[in-house]
Amino acid sequence: MHYNIRALQIFECVYRHGSIIGASMELAITPSAISHQLRHLRIQVGEGLIEKNGRKLIFSQRGIRLAQSLSFAFSHIQSSVSQSVGDAQGVLRVAACSCFGSGWLIRRIKQCTKLADLNIQLKMQPYDPDLGDATADVFFTYEPLKDGFWSTKLLDEELVAVTGPDRSPAKCEPRCTLISTNLDHRKIGEDWVRFADFVQRKEMLQGASFVGASHYIFALEMAEHSLGISLVPHFLAEGAVAKRRVVLWHQGRMPSGRSYFMNIKQARRHEPQIRDFASWVRRTASQGA
Repeated sequence: MHYNIRALQIFECVYRHGSIIGASMELAITPSAISHQLRHLRIQVGEGLIEKNGRKLIFSQRGIRLAQSLSFAFSHIQSSVSQSVGDAQGVLRVAACSCFGSGWLIRRIKQCTKLADLNIQLKMQPYDPDLGDATADVFFTYEPLKDGFWSTKLLDEELVAVTGPDRSPAKCEPRCTLISTNLDHRKIGEDWVRFADFVQRKEMLQGASFVGASHYIFALEMAEHSLGISLVPHFLAEGAVAKRRVVLWHQGRMPSGRSYFMNIKQARRHEPQIRDFASWVRRTASQGA
């Protein structure tokens, strides 16, 4: 092959990270070695693919097209190796943030009868996940992934107010405690200000005190223990409401502005177990189940 595969791999990695430093950490080679390979690739290709603007890397249109094509090709190679060797056969690795995973996915996954014999491995995904095939086969994220991924929106997040079962719904006592997931002292309670305006109950803020929770799961559990009223995603609250661990303080559902997406590498979309799982997820989400 005329082109150096290692140089192409390094170029694609630099594109994904948007930096030479990020690529050097993933590939465990020095930045100078990466720069050398990029210069070598430029000579082979015969034109510039990347330019530097201060500390920023700017990819040309041809560089972007090449990097995206390489992402697709490398994903296909990884998939081919996995299928041939057979280590991953029968295992579907699913990565999701803890809120979506526990609140939506886990509660519904037992309904998927077609996947009854499939060994599903669930992984908790950080805010900025590693999107390689070595991490997972299917990714659930807040934003659609690009550069070689097929993405579909599943649902828009809406926030509901919940409180302990011993509290009266729609009644806000003087000096009530509101649990906010905005921990910045300058922003704590902003979510409740928006909710009060949304449901036209601004009086609820009068004399209220705010406590913080770093995660929706913590906020829900705090409400279960009657530590205050929490705003949490509707799908996270539904199980606790059904079991009467919490009650809806108000029937209003306020859009949070965040959505959830399912993402699969383009090269792997039609693998049977991934295809069946993705079809079930889309069907379940479209039915609002």
